[in-house]
Amino acid sequence: MISEKILTIISEYNPLHFGHIYHLEESIKKTNPSIKIAIISGNFVQRGEPAILNKWERAKIALEAGFDLVIELPCIYAISSAENFANGAIKIANQLNSSYISFGSECGDLKKLQTISSLINKNEKQYSCSVKNKISKGFSYPKAQELVISDLFGNEFANICKSNNILGLEYLKSLSKINSNIIPITVKRNNANKLSSSEIRKSLRANNLTNLEKTKSLPEFVLKTLKENINNGNLVFSLKSFEKELFYKLRTTNIETIKSTPDIPENMISNLKKYSENTNSLEILIQSLKNKSITQARIQRILLYILLGITKKDMEISKSTNPYIRVLAMNKNGKKILSSISPLANVITSVKDFESKCSNQDLLRILAIDKQATNIYTLAYQNNSKSNLDYTTKIITK
Repeated sequence: MISEKILTIISEYNPLHFGHIYHLEESIKKTNPSIKIAIISGNFVQRGEPAILNKWERAKIALEAGFDLVIELPCIYAISSAENFANGAIKIANQLNSSYISFGSECGDLKKLQTISSLINKNEKQYSCSVKNKISKGFSYPKAQELVISDLFGNEFANICKSNNILGLEYLKSLSKINSNIIPITVKRNNANKLSSSEIRKSLRANNLTNLEKTKSLPEFVLKTLKENINNGNLVFSLKSFEKELFYKLRTTNIETIKSTPDIPENMISNLKKYSENTNSLEILIQSLKNKSITQARIQRILLYILLGITKKDMEISKSTNPYIRVLAMNKNGKKILSSISPLANVITSVKDFESKCSNQDLLRILAIDKQATNIYTLAYQNNSKSNLDYTTKIITK
């Protein structure tokens, strides 16, 4: 075993802002780590959208923010529901011998989150069936969760179902399921009147850098990177950037293939095909598919699964597999920790080398999805749109 105290934070950093810096600083105060690791989403994120900056640019920013090692959360986990997102990230954190994971939450009350997580795990079948029943009655998944938690465990947990709390619950559930020794901590979110990630992205889409500079929501090194990527034409603003590619896939994919898409409701399958043949507007398509029981984020994730060719079988593979550890960026401290990771872990510092040596077809399939995601992501670049960046882009070092 290694003696270092390793703090791991799981995030999208889309983009990294002062709220994230606050979270990192507070986490350091609570844990006094010798190594700080970020596990970040790749080129697509959990809302079913592209990341505004590619994974290497965000990894570079994470290094500048103070992390020693930046690891990619494979695409199939990064664009999954909260449960599988947490499942993949926690399995990676565990292989990295993390001492702590820190997550932001609206409530900031770890004991309360641990209590509800334990109750859900102990009553998993009843909880799962009750949530499905609520969804069948027209409630969205988040609303169904909120109602079931309140019904089964009491009104004291009625306001727990907020996005970061929910993700925190999933981290805690995943830690329990794999019997991990990682110690969880949480930091109450504090935006301190700064812009949120979604508001920052909105300003960037409106080409309003002045607003971002005026509100001082972004560290200078993040603003610098954003400006560089704006000048290079390499910011990717939304799923609409892939509108034509999506409609091509939808119009040329048969119903049987659409049926194999993860998380797609039965009543959406024929509608998805029908609406895609009667419009070429992504906004109209999404609005046509939305109803009380399905959120826009879930629709966008389903569309991403189709765009990337992800199937139900792929999703099952991801749930039962220990993911590889794909290094995006590191400094000297981060490099040092890599050598102490268990030889049973699959560490990728070169995709080409890994593929030549790996005999695990499940890991190779997950990696193939990552490569596909990068190749599709770069189609949205205005300049220098190249494929195979997973082979040609070097690890960011500092």
